[in-house]
Amino acid sequence: MIQINSRAVFRRMIAFNASNDLAGDVRLPSPEYTSLQLPGDAQQYALVIWDQERLCIDLEILADQLPHRIDTLAAGMLADALEPTLWACQDLEERHVFPTILQLDASLGPTVARLRAEHVEDEDHAALVSETIMHFIRNPQAADADRLGYLIRGLFLPLKRHSAFDRNVMLPLYLRAQATL
Repeated sequence: MIQINSRAVFRRMIAFNASNDLAGDVRLPSPEYTSLQLPGDAQQYALVIWDQERLCIDLEILADQLPHRIDTLAAGMLADALEPTLWACQDLEERHVFPTILQLDASLGPTVARLRAEHVEDEDHAALVSETIMHFIRNPQAADADRLGYLIRGLFLPLKRHSAFDRNVMLPLYLRAQATL
């Protein structure tokens, strides 16, 4: 089983967001699929997808708080967790999920190639967002808030779509591939 180290950070962020008055305005991902008992790495895959979806919600909350209602501690924790969280999901997909699915159905090669390209784009964008969040925390200026909000939304919107695809398409394919192979 693959271990994810970012879960403790997210527990703290979730606790913060539970007390945040904006948290009620944002739809939380349904954790019902993470409570299922899935075989092997599929359970871990479901959890990292949920972590990624939770990350999107935290990014949306941060963007909504700009420029004046930002919690710098939570924003810093989010910036620190951004890249490791994405990497955890992407690494599991690259090393386990994609090869297993391609063994089941090689015709999914173009889909996997597209997802791999999205991983590279997401990693680059996440690094920029993380750096910009940290810069904003150190030197908050209203002009930077617009840029930061744009960058954050430019990351979490496609990432939400990617996570939904992982949850609704890739996870079931992975389960089927594990059962078949």
